[in-house]
Amino acid sequence: MKDGLSDKQNKDNLRSRFELKTLLDTSRLLIESHDPDFVMNNLLLITMGKLLSLKGLILLREGNSFYVAGTKGSTGLKKGQSVLMGKPDQFTENAWYKAADIDKALNTDFLVSKGLCNVFPIRTSSSHIGYLCIGPKVGNNEYAPAELEFIENLVIISAVAISNSMLVSKLRDTNRELDRKVQELNTLFDISREFNAMVDRAQILNVFKFSLMGQMFIRKFFFLMNMDGEPEVIIQQGLKGLISTEDKKRLISAADEVTLTEEISPKIDYLTENDIHALVPLRFQDETAILGIGIRANKQAYSQSDFNYLTSLGSLAFLSVQKTFLLEARIEKERLAEELNIARTIQNALFPNPIPAPDDYNIAATNVPSRQVGGDYYDVIRPNDRHLYVAIADVTGKGIPASLLMANLQAMLQVLAPLDLPLDQSTGKINDIIYKNTPSDKFISFFWGCLDLEDHTFYYCNAGHNPPVLVRKDADEPELLTDGGMLLGALPSMMPYVQGSVKLNEGDCITMFTDGVSEAMDEEENEYGEERIAELSANHKSESALKIMQHILKDVREFCNNDYGDDLTMLLLQRNV
Repeated sequence: MKDGLSDKQNKDNLRSRFELKTLLDTSRLLIESHDPDFVMNNLLLITMGKLLSLKGLILLREGNSFYVAGTKGSTGLKKGQSVLMGKPDQFTENAWYKAADIDKALNTDFLVSKGLCNVFPIRTSSSHIGYLCIGPKVGNNEYAPAELEFIENLVIISAVAISNSMLVSKLRDTNRELDRKVQELNTLFDISREFNAMVDRAQILNVFKFSLMGQMFIRKFFFLMNMDGEPEVIIQQGLKGLISTEDKKRLISAADEVTLTEEISPKIDYLTENDIHALVPLRFQDETAILGIGIRANKQAYSQSDFNYLTSLGSLAFLSVQKTFLLEARIEKERLAEELNIARTIQNALFPNPIPAPDDYNIAATNVPSRQVGGDYYDVIRPNDRHLYVAIADVTGKGIPASLLMANLQAMLQVLAPLDLPLDQSTGKINDIIYKNTPSDKFISFFWGCLDLEDHTFYYCNAGHNPPVLVRKDADEPELLTDGGMLLGALPSMMPYVQGSVKLNEGDCITMFTDGVSEAMDEEENEYGEERIAELSANHKSESALKIMQHILKDVREFCNNDYGDDLTMLLLQRNV
């Protein structure tokens, strides 16, 4: 009897030492492993091999649900499959549970129907990780308390190993993600450096295209941006058909953030037909562009990190493309400025220099354009010893178009002056030519006169221009020279122009000016006015034509604080005393 008890004790001791050694070896094996799949696979194998269990299942927690992390035997479940196991911390108080009791609590037969009979919570001191579920032993024998205790200890050891291996796995994933981020940053840096060295838009877009295709495996895409206020596709790859202007505008305004096209593609057929997966908005200052991308060639889904990278890459391309437009605009501006300087030089050459003033007369003139070239014009022509022609004009508008029309007018006067035709007839001819050969919105206010140097009679015709002021030496009130007709170029010469005439006595002075002088405004938008011009001309009539002009210009500049918005042109004709 004694020997029998001793043999039983020896067997128990041997079994205990064996189980302890198994646990120690397992603990060392599992804790040293950083592979969660290896840990869970060994947990199942040791449990089933030691206890001769027919099947086993490991469920791991993922947020507030569970998924199959490992399975052995015919459970009918697949790895990665989601399962319902109540609330995450519902069955964690006991060391183990009967599967039937859990099914009853959950009002289901999930565990029992899979042939599972016992459930062990997998938990650490700080968190619940999941469950180990095992089936019955071979022959449907009940598990002994020592066997259940063995599994409990094995689960405790495995819980730490699983937790550690999952943490290591997360760290590895994080490191891989960091490595990928570093690679992406290096790529963006290299691409940015290339973009900065490029001024050709086609080269920039080519680098951008190959970056999308080579690094992101994107075979279908389009790049849409505003050009001169209209959205245009500046590059596309692998797409068929054309997107309408209306749809381009809708796309530009549709995406405030990365947008999956399934949200808007039913409204835009172009996206559906070309399998465009997402729209990535790009912004530079107040401008917006859209990068539309298709499914990757490797079929991998886009992550938020991918969209962030695409946003950065697209923004670099967008900024670089905008830079090329700004550079082109700058080059064009410099070219235009050079051409305007040349045009200004040519225009200045059209003004008489020196002014052919007769011995008995004093002439002063000036032209101050508000831009490099302008539409104001004055001229003094002496075709012979007896006649002197003076003219002043103002073309509607400013800049090059006005200057071209001014040059045409100057050419016509140079041709007509030597013909010695009456001013009213010549003005009608000029009007008809301008009416036929200029746009309907272009007009010219024009005044010209012919001075007979023998009898000092001044014949004139005013075609809708500001009436020149005649100040006589022996009169208090100035006269306005108004005879003439309508603006040049407004209508055909249906009504004949009228020629007026005045006799110029010694000391008399005619002040001609454009509306840039009379309509100059002060800070309160009050006009300078023709009355001030007449008043200053009368107050300084004893002075020379040049002095009178200088007084008027000085007063105008002070009035508008040198902020005149139109060309300033004056021409004064004064008979010497």
